[in-house]
Amino acid sequence: MKNLLLLLAVSLTFGCASTNFTEYRGPDLVQGTGGTVRTVEGIEFWENGNPNRKVKILGVIDDKRADGLFSKSSRDSALAKTAKSKGGDAVILMDSSSRAEGFTQRGSVDMSSRSRSRGTVGFTQQGNVVYSVSTKVMVVKYAD
Repeated sequence: MKNLLLLLAVSLTFGCASTNFTEYRGPDLVQGTGGTVRTVEGIEFWENGNPNRKVKILGVIDDKRADGLFSKSSRDSALAKTAKSKGGDAVILMDSSSRAEGFTQRGSVDMSSRSRSRGTVGFTQQGNVVYSVSTKVMVVKYAD
């Protein structure tokens, strides 16, 4: 039973994800102004600002997935792989938001011999809100 619950949790975390790339058509080069950067799997992630150099915009990635224990690392990995596959050197965060998608509820009944000997039955219930996270990044290639 515990293995089944673990499998369900993993499938909810990883199974409900979509990462889609849309090609950009516009001016060839854009000059950035600078910001904060970190690197994931060889791709630079610009989250506050943009690269302080000339870049060619390749497209936009829209990513949506269930929020959970590993959602940020799996999201970043998916964004990096998609950007790399499209020839990108970096991604620039455009938007990220979370949204309540539903509610899960579970309960259990305690019918152990101890509770039955007292003439009681214990019941516990727990509920959780299920969130999804949507992220939009711009994929760029360095011009210099």
